[in-house]
Parts: sequence; structure tokens; C-alpha cells
Amino acid sequence: MTALLAHLTYSPFYIITVIMALGALIFLRSEKGGLMFLIRIWAVGHVIIYLLAICFNFTKAI
Repeated sequence: MTALLAHLTYSPFYIITVIMALGALIFLRSEKGGLMFLIRIWAVGHVIIYLLAICFNFTKAI
């Protein structure tokens, strides 16, 4: 499981997804509403998963 998660660090589609999530968090921060709340949860979830993937990539067992 951790090896698969570590592969996300250099997957081009997931990098694009994380960039879109960061863009949604930065550029749409003043928007209000229920849909924006769900988009924020989506974005924070993807950023956390990517940070975990980076951690697992650096701490790979040899």
C-alpha cells in the first residue's frame, strides 16, 4: 500500500489534480456556500494524500 502511495509523487495526472486543488484553495478562498465547502474538503484531502505520498517516497524501505 505504501509503495503504491509513493508512486503518486511522480504521477503526472495526480500532480495536475493537486495543482488544481491548490488553485481552488487559493483562488476561491472568498467564496461561500455548500458546494465550495465540498470543494475545500476535496482539495484538502488531495493535498494531505500527496504529502503522505511524499513522506512514503522518502522513507522507502531499502
